[in-house]
Amino acid sequence: MKTTRLLWLAALALSACKSGPEVIAEAAAPELIDQDMEIVSQSLTDCDVKLTGTVASADRAVTVESARFEFVVDGEVRRAGEKKLGIAVPAGGKASFSLEETLTYVKDEADLKAMDTRGGSLLTALRGTLLVRAQAPSAGGAPASWELEFARSKDVRTPRLPHLKLREFEAGRFAENEVQAVFHLGVENPNPFYLSISGLDYAVTVAGKQLKTGTIGAGEKISPSSTGVFDVTVTVNEESHGKDVVKLIKGLKLPFSISGALKAPMYVEPLTAEGEIKLNPPK
Repeated sequence: MKTTRLLWLAALALSACKSGPEVIAEAAAPELIDQDMEIVSQSLTDCDVKLTGTVASADRAVTVESARFEFVVDGEVRRAGEKKLGIAVPAGGKASFSLEETLTYVKDEADLKAMDTRGGSLLTALRGTLLVRAQAPSAGGAPASWELEFARSKDVRTPRLPHLKLREFEAGRFAENEVQAVFHLGVENPNPFYLSISGLDYAVTVAGKQLKTGTIGAGEKISPSSTGVFDVTVTVNEESHGKDVVKLIKGLKLPFSISGALKAPMYVEPLTAEGEIKLNPPK
């Protein structure tokens, strides 16, 4: 009788186990296993930034759908955004992603001038989250999406202001009634990166007559730590100064003035220069 009772209790326990809820192990979350940030290029106001990383999935295939990010300069958020990625990661595998953005680290001209005075470097950072979703539904209510945090920083050189100067000029007399002068305008780029300029506005006056106005250099790039030179050529003759030009040239001295401005992103620097063209006496 005792043996029969024990067999009945064992059967009852087995029946209870079969009819109870099935326990499903929770799926392991994907991981961001490495990340890096690179400053690809830099300009007076912007930098091209590239953040790369690798997502590893455990037992489920997932998709890295998008990245929400913030661009931070010296602790201040300058821009926030979101970028679609759509990168598939196989179950038990890995996949790389990259986030490339052109980001502005300068607010305005006043900010740019303050940076020039300050010198040194700026700490830039990209931080945010990757939105990762499972590619197929899971039994047992396992999570279907995750947010993986990323954050990396890099120092960039603080931008320095370019400067416009009249480097030198040269002049020659081609006839008793004609003189040609060439003015060399220099744009100094003190930065370790290429400087793009919007143009140089200029106006040249010789002996009281404005001879030439215009804009040159639009879209030009000045090499790092160098000076770009732009030439403005003017001619003094009867067309510009009338019949008294012969007498004017015989005086061997022609006063001149140049006004203008260097135009660069978020920055304008005026130029005013004057002097005297001294001609050699005729042989």
